[in-house]
Amino acid sequence: MNLLPVLLKKFWKPLAEILLVAFLLCAAAYWCYSRGYQKADTSWKYQWAQRDLTDATAALQREVTERAK
Repeated sequence: MNLLPVLLKKFWKPLAEILLVAFLLCAAAYWCYSRGYQKADTSWKYQWAQRDLTDATAALQREVTERAK
């Protein structure tokens, strides 16, 4: 009278296939998300590095002009 073992014995292959497909879809979604996150992070790091370089160059130029006076 246990229904669960009977159903598992009868439907274990379709259940395994469904779980495998669901896992693969979740893994693919996570991979796409992390790839986009890394791309955006790299872009922001590049922009901040450019900004820091511009700031450092401007500060150096100000310092040189102040010392020249």
